[in-house]
Amino acid sequence: MTTGETTSYRIEDATSSLWLGRWPSGWGDVVHGVDRGEARTAAAMIDAAGLAWAVEQHPLEAVLTKRNGGDPSRVPVPRVVANVRSDTRAVLGVVGEGYEPLQNAAAFAFCDAITDSGEAHWLGVAETRGGARVHALMQLDREIRIGNAEGEDVLPLLSFRNGHDGGLAVTISVAPFRLACLNGMMLPLDGAERTWKARHTANLDARLADARRTLGIAWRYYDELEEIGGRLIRERMSAAEFERFLARLVPLPEPRADATNGGRAVRNVERVREAIATAYRTTPDLANITGTHWGALQAVTTYVDHVQPTRATAGRSHQEARFERATEPAALKDRALALLTEGGNQS
Repeated sequence: MTTGETTSYRIEDATSSLWLGRWPSGWGDVVHGVDRGEARTAAAMIDAAGLAWAVEQHPLEAVLTKRNGGDPSRVPVPRVVANVRSDTRAVLGVVGEGYEPLQNAAAFAFCDAITDSGEAHWLGVAETRGGARVHALMQLDREIRIGNAEGEDVLPLLSFRNGHDGGLAVTISVAPFRLACLNGMMLPLDGAERTWKARHTANLDARLADARRTLGIAWRYYDELEEIGGRLIRERMSAAEFERFLARLVPLPEPRADATNGGRAVRNVERVREAIATAYRTTPDLANITGTHWGALQAVTTYVDHVQPTRATAGRSHQEARFERATEPAALKDRALALLTEGGNQS
């Protein structure tokens, strides 16, 4: 989505079969949406998303070329092993020899205790970075409407992530989205956790207890989001106040002796400010909240999720980068909320 466009999603869309897979969000196949009536277990989700592969561990060798041009020799690399996909044989990461991979089925089995509670249902599962990271999304079965305003429904999601590259343990986080435009709002809220670790156990009672803990943390977060969002949507913001907010959100750099680099930095700041201001003033699905603190926050989330350039790497596509940006903490969103809730834009 670019500024000036609108998606205009409704609650009815979010409850229909396979809706998630139809998001025109620029995520591509990063989330494999499923029919909520068919995929009721972690095993079914994993099969549907093509994640029924295992992580194998193999020793590493260094290939040493000989200076005289002879055949290279191979020597073992001590204390590390390679995590390898069983289906494609791709190397997912290099880890210490004591590292024990948590297989996809075991990582997401915890989610079955969440759905069995009747308080959430599956939305999708997929992989990124060639399988080095896997994730699942679930939707809490509750309705959230900020300030009881039309068009301000929030989609309350839970995100479950696991890594096979040694860089991420199973992590649970909230992943709220403003439904009208699918802006991610994983914001830092006082007194409410937005990310936490899952405990790994085969004990059913312990797993159920952790599921209840997870639901309790999520409920507290979304309660707080409703309260803060309701306050922000009632707080008016003049055009001058919005300009001061932008100036503090994206401040100009300190003057530098290198005029060329300094000028480039100033232009970059001006481009970011202009992009956020354009989203605030012209995006159709923000029209009903322009002139409020909530509208200013959504202009920033629109910029970060849909406008700010992404960088593809050898292991991560543009679509994967956008998905991660929308479902993980973003410094600019955090700063915007801090300014808007502390009155920092009033100076």
